[in-house]
Amino acid sequence: MAKTCAWCFKKTNLPDVFAAEAPLMIFMEDRINKWCEEHNITRDELWGGESDWNKIDLDPAMEMELLAYDELVASVSKKTICKECLIEDDKVYKKYYLDFESDITFTLDDIE
Repeated sequence: MAKTCAWCFKKTNLPDVFAAEAPLMIFMEDRINKWCEEHNITRDELWGGESDWNKIDLDPAMEMELLAYDELVASVSKKTICKECLIEDDKVYKKYYLDFESDITFTLDDIE
């Protein structure tokens, strides 16, 4: 029985998985990178496990955006996600969160 993808609302036959409330968003990841460049800090200083917003000049508007984005991508529950969304989220994750090129590839053919 076809279900609906929780992220894009397309029909899919994939089983439920534990996934974030929203996929990683390229525009937010680029915004994080741009903010870091403009303020001469590393991405880890703003958006990493070791970040301390008390030590950087983070304006309230950006802080609210980051808090909302963090809630969306860090809150996980069981839901149905389609193949295309899983693939795209994996690509965005690798682009912004991996510091190396992986030999592992993930394609639509890998998901049944």
